[in-house]
Amino acid sequence: MSASSPATDGILAPAKINLNLKIVGRREDGYHLLDSITVFTAFGDRFLVQPSPQDSITIDGPFGDMLNEPPSENICAKALTMFRLAGGRIGPLAIHIRKDIPVGAGLGGGSSNAAALLRWLQENADGAVPDVSLSEIALSLGADVPACLAGRALQMTGIGETITLMNTAPHGRILLASPRVFMPTKTIFAALAQSDFAIGEGANAVSQSSAGSVAELVARGNDLQPVTIEQAPIIGDLVQQIETQTGCVAAQMTGSGSACFGIFETAEQSDAAAALLAGQGFWTVSTRF
Repeated sequence: MSASSPATDGILAPAKINLNLKIVGRREDGYHLLDSITVFTAFGDRFLVQPSPQDSITIDGPFGDMLNEPPSENICAKALTMFRLAGGRIGPLAIHIRKDIPVGAGLGGGSSNAAALLRWLQENADGAVPDVSLSEIALSLGADVPACLAGRALQMTGIGETITLMNTAPHGRILLASPRVFMPTKTIFAALAQSDFAIGEGANAVSQSSAGSVAELVARGNDLQPVTIEQAPIIGDLVQQIETQTGCVAAQMTGSGSACFGIFETAEQSDAAAALLAGQGFWTVSTRF
C-alpha cells in the first residue's frame, strides 16, 4: 500500500458470543477440546489503519487502560509481524484501536482485533499471503482467532481451529452484561482440569448438531460456567438477573466469562434490561447478532 493511500475508517472487530460451549475431551498436551456454536454481534471494538513512517499501535476507549502490555506485545502487532513473515507485503502502518469490549470477559476482544486486522491486511496489502497461511497465522495467535477470522455464525471444534460455517445463522436481539470482573482464560481452564468436566485425554465425542432455535442452542449450556462461578459467584447472580428480565428467552455466560448474555424477544426489551442492569453498576450493551 502506498503512502498516499487513504486511511481506513472504522474497521469493526465484533464481540464473539458462545451460544453454548461443551468440553468434549483433552489433548495429550493438556489443551481442552471444545464444541461450541458461536455468533458475532454488531457491537465491538473499532480501529483505524493508515500508512505511517513507522509501525505504531495506540489504544484508547473505555477499556484501553486494561491493556497494560507494551504496544509491541499487542496481539495486533504480532499479527502484523507474522503476516509479513509469511510473505505479506505491506508498508509501515499506524494502527489505532478503540477498546469498547471489556478485557477478560470472554467476548474475544483481542482475538477479534487480530482477526479483523488480518482480514484487512489480506485485502489491502501490496502482496497477500495464501489463505492457508492466513489460517495458520490465526491459530498461532490464539485458539479463538480462527473463528474470529471467519467472523460469522459457526460451529467451532477441536481447540477452536476446526470451523464449520452455519448455513442458517442464528440471529436476534442480545444483551451483553459484565460484573466488571477480570477472568483470565488460562485460570478457568486450569480450574477445569481438576474438575468433573476434565474427562481425560483421548476422549471421543459426537459433534453436536447446529440445528435448533437460539433458545435451544443456549439451553445446551456452557461447561465453563459452573467453574467460573466458583471463582466469581457474582457471575451466577448476573445470569439469574438477566433471566428474570421481561422478554428474556435465554441467558448464559459466554466463553470463560465474566460477560454474560441474554437473548430477548425485542430490541425495546433488551434496551430496558440493559438500562436497568447498568443502573446497578454492571457494564451493559444492547445489540444484535
